[in-house]
Amino acid sequence: MVFPITTPLSIQLGIAGAGTMGRGIALAALLEGFPVLLYDVQAEILKQASENILFYLQRKNKDQFHNRLQLTSRLDDLHTCQIVIEAAPENLELKQDLFIRLDQICPPPAILATNTSSLSITAIASVTENPQRVLGMHFFNPPAVLPLVEVVNHPSTEAAVMQTVVELARKIGKTPVVVQDQPGFIVNRVARPFYGEAYRLLGEGAATIEQIDTLARLGGGFRMGPFELMDLIGIDINYTAMLSMYEQTWGEPRYRPHRLQRQKIEQNQLGRKTGQGFYRYSGSEKGFIPPAVPRRRQGEGEILIAPGSWSPGLSALLQENGYRVLDQPGKTATQPGFAIFPAGKSENMLDLVIEWDRLLPPEIPILVQSCDTNLSTVENRLDHPQRLAGFDGLFFKQAQAVSLVRSSLMDKQVEAQVTQFISRLGKLPVWIGDTPGLVLPRLVSMLTNEAAFAVLEGAADPETIDLAMRLGVNYPQGPLSWAVSLGLERVLAILDHLFAEYHEERYRAAPNLRNWVRSRKPPDFITPSG
Repeated sequence: MVFPITTPLSIQLGIAGAGTMGRGIALAALLEGFPVLLYDVQAEILKQASENILFYLQRKNKDQFHNRLQLTSRLDDLHTCQIVIEAAPENLELKQDLFIRLDQICPPPAILATNTSSLSITAIASVTENPQRVLGMHFFNPPAVLPLVEVVNHPSTEAAVMQTVVELARKIGKTPVVVQDQPGFIVNRVARPFYGEAYRLLGEGAATIEQIDTLARLGGGFRMGPFELMDLIGIDINYTAMLSMYEQTWGEPRYRPHRLQRQKIEQNQLGRKTGQGFYRYSGSEKGFIPPAVPRRRQGEGEILIAPGSWSPGLSALLQENGYRVLDQPGKTATQPGFAIFPAGKSENMLDLVIEWDRLLPPEIPILVQSCDTNLSTVENRLDHPQRLAGFDGLFFKQAQAVSLVRSSLMDKQVEAQVTQFISRLGKLPVWIGDTPGLVLPRLVSMLTNEAAFAVLEGAADPETIDLAMRLGVNYPQGPLSWAVSLGLERVLAILDHLFAEYHEERYRAAPNLRNWVRSRKPPDFITPSG
């Protein structure tokens, strides 16, 4: 190590920038007893930061540590610090100017770290005479709460510098993950599809803002839906990160910003900080409130379930709810209430639906899982398309909210029957458009694909990526272990379905993901999550 961090008092920590992130990093360090010298060019910002930090220290009964906070509006005062963390706005030219000065002010072996979330560490270090002591130390907002810190190496970073910063992160009570210098590092990179595909679904009219957020929260178990999360982060900040990654990768289509992002910025509807984003935050309007989930009630009668692997646990769930499950038409004298097809496109699903459509009375609703095929593909082949509906089978068992799809000729009575049936199972029916991959399968498959690309390109190992996504953005599971739980072959089928429908490079599957499926062996560490 460059500096053995035996106790908090063994080093002087400097922070350049007293905005939201700078004061948050200072608070995180002070809570663990570190002395902090906080710099900002604006005295008023420093005063606000000090008051804000004292407020939170008092809430934690640690206000005695406030006397370890020093304020300065002179950058030269940071010359006494062994480690300086820059927390200026996300502007490369601004950060480079700051690092030129810090490189002169803070003599080696002082370490210079940047809290950038998306800019190139290599580019920032390149303007210094001592790039070997420069690296990234990316905290997540709010820094005093979220446990993850990305420690980002560039090609010249010395190993001892990296080890010292890893140890500092641990002493501040954080979990450090070591990342290579690539656009977006881990979290901001892998999370891009969560926002980008949500915009696509909204822009195509496949689902509303509220439906997408409802399905993400109640269907997938995400802490927040993509639109309410963008409101929290700031729509402008999210857009800047997306645009930065798009430009740094010379127009990689997976990171292409959406016109709706720019439109919100032009309207100055930036989220919570302006009182209006995708939701309103004024008076009695408090943003997104998920709808109530129906109370589970016992069902009765018979349900036909065809063979298929795309809705695991469905038969057991129906039997627990009081239904008698049959696997063939005509096994009893009574007519079943529903016929359900949980098969995928590769499991002879279409042929079987056509056969049962001819065998069953036309008043019996047919439910077809629609993750890897559009419902219109099935509808066009049936004699009785008015009784057809699609559903998300992949997330069905655990979800509290389920995507449903109407066929273009669906009878209103059938829609009511399906709505009631799903509600009796204690799940919220969410009727969306007939869109490739639906909502959750599309979001999670694209997250998995981005994680696979990150592994392929050496950003980090699979275990680190999954850990970073759970700790950095509170995902219910790491995307790679989640995909193993769902079945990597199903994730690949959804991606191939998206690519076939859109013919866009955005939806090309990562080569290593396709290889994992072919070899039937994901990376050794990955085991299905609970």
